[in-house]
Amino acid sequence: MDYSQGLSRISSRIGKATRVISIDLETLVREHFLNNERIIAISYATLDGNWDVKIGNPARENDEIELLQWFNRVLEDYSPEIIIGYNHASYDVPLINTKMLNIPFDRQLWNLRYYFGTAYLLDMMYVCALHGMFLNGEYRIRSLKNVVNAPEYSSLDLIRAKEEVEIEGMGKGEAIEWLWRNDLQRFRRYCEGDVVDLITLYSYIFKNQIQ
Repeated sequence: MDYSQGLSRISSRIGKATRVISIDLETLVREHFLNNERIIAISYATLDGNWDVKIGNPARENDEIELLQWFNRVLEDYSPEIIIGYNHASYDVPLINTKMLNIPFDRQLWNLRYYFGTAYLLDMMYVCALHGMFLNGEYRIRSLKNVVNAPEYSSLDLIRAKEEVEIEGMGKGEAIEWLWRNDLQRFRRYCEGDVVDLITLYSYIFKNQIQ
């Protein structure tokens, strides 16, 4: 692939989209990815400056459907043209689709199905790698933490909340669960950080950098 041309080609197709939504899931991974995770929070941010987080109740084991129903209503209200995330094409979207396989037909989340099938699913993990190629000739997949702290984005007003889940003596998954159970304020900030920062990055890359 000619990476130097990739971002320009994407921009020519989506640069004028006005209804862009950033999404992210937080999950408890008990075995391995895409196998029996529990969704504990869903967050979103939109290009017009709105964002919200729906957090599951640690005392309840069966509230995933309520989180997904809430998200289903969010998509219905916003009608996104583009759905962005960070590695969401390989994790968040497949996980939601897997969860919906177990929902009875009369309770199906038709807006999730519709917009996952008709909106442009744009994975910012690859966009940021392409942007690096555009700026300095280096195509490199990085963690979101490394992206938001990269020098080329230092001037942006990013939340940069990844440090919220850096707790001494805990792995990332353990820290996420601890915050969810013990410190909802920090947990909410962590959830908001990813989706708001991605919208900011999207706007910067497509509105300001590519002519």
